[in-house]
Amino acid sequence: MPLTEFIAFSVFAWIGSLTPGPNVAIAATTGVNHGVRAALPQVMGVPFGFVLMMWLVGMGGAVVLQGSPALVWGMKLLGNGYLLLLAWRLCFSAQLSDSQRMQPMTLLQSALFQVVNPKAWMMLVAATSTYAIGQQDFMPRMGCMSLGFALPSALSLLLWAWMGQQLREWLQVGQRLRLFNLGMGMSLAATAIWMSLL
Repeated sequence: MPLTEFIAFSVFAWIGSLTPGPNVAIAATTGVNHGVRAALPQVMGVPFGFVLMMWLVGMGGAVVLQGSPALVWGMKLLGNGYLLLLAWRLCFSAQLSDSQRMQPMTLLQSALFQVVNPKAWMMLVAATSTYAIGQQDFMPRMGCMSLGFALPSALSLLLWAWMGQQLREWLQVGQRLRLFNLGMGMSLAATAIWMSLL
């Protein structure tokens, strides 16, 4: 991959990873409610699931998805339904480490969640079709893109979880945590509704 293309791809990957979306909201909420350590499985699971999906799309999965609107619709329904379930649980979580409401995601759950995460699909389809599919150096490009997505994704989630953890003490005063969880839950719900319209 030429340097100019790699720079453009890297900017895309960093912006896509750092900007709000379902993974970021879950990491920040986990940081607030359970601490950074509890978010580590998600920090590892998201890049793993995302990169695996990117390879599947790059190796021909995009053709399958284009030929099956019902599959795409079903994935969108599952993904947004799961986001709405998380949003519901989060809106009614009123204390730190409320394990009955909002448990941290496991590595496997985080990896599998990428399959139904609309933002992940938008990013990986855009990246693979722009930077890899149809290129003579397809495999090296996919290798660069794997690292180029995994590193920003993991660091971004770690940063958001850390920022959430820094708010823990401040949020323990009065109704601040309830309001934070309500706001994050509503943000996840809004994300789900917005993505369902795309």
